[in-house]
Amino acid sequence: MFTQVTIIGDGAMGCVCGMLLCRNGVSATLWGYNADQLAEFARAGENTRFLPGYPLPAELKFDADDGRAMAQARLLVSAVPCQFVRNIWSRLKPHVPPALPIVSVTKGIENGTLLRPTEVLQEVLGADHPCAALSGPTIADELMRGMPATATAACRETDLA
Repeated sequence: MFTQVTIIGDGAMGCVCGMLLCRNGVSATLWGYNADQLAEFARAGENTRFLPGYPLPAELKFDADDGRAMAQARLLVSAVPCQFVRNIWSRLKPHVPPALPIVSVTKGIENGTLLRPTEVLQEVLGADHPCAALSGPTIADELMRGMPATATAACRETDLA
């Protein structure tokens, strides 16, 4: 359904999402706020900081430019740690195309507001962005080792879920 996906967040789960998307023929771009760190991941062919030892697919693209990373996206995946969701997405808001759907793989609730990550996304970006939550007992390292896992998608829009 979605042929071009941008993952926001270059941590372990963001990289796992990028790897799985590429493995399934989806064009994936990994966005991170630190261009030097992304360049290191691209050079090393692995996420040396958060997920060492697992090769990244050659097809996975890296881009720290806010606008360019989202320009061709048909779906965004939010893989930002919960405590940074509001700040990162506030920064990215001017570059997010209208009505672009977002899937959050972020676990937890925002300190202070007790909002779920999808609620923070909708508060920051507005209600015209359909948001889905993909959650379950998933740990990045275990997913990369091929261990059994399950996840559930929750969303008001059935097609997006």
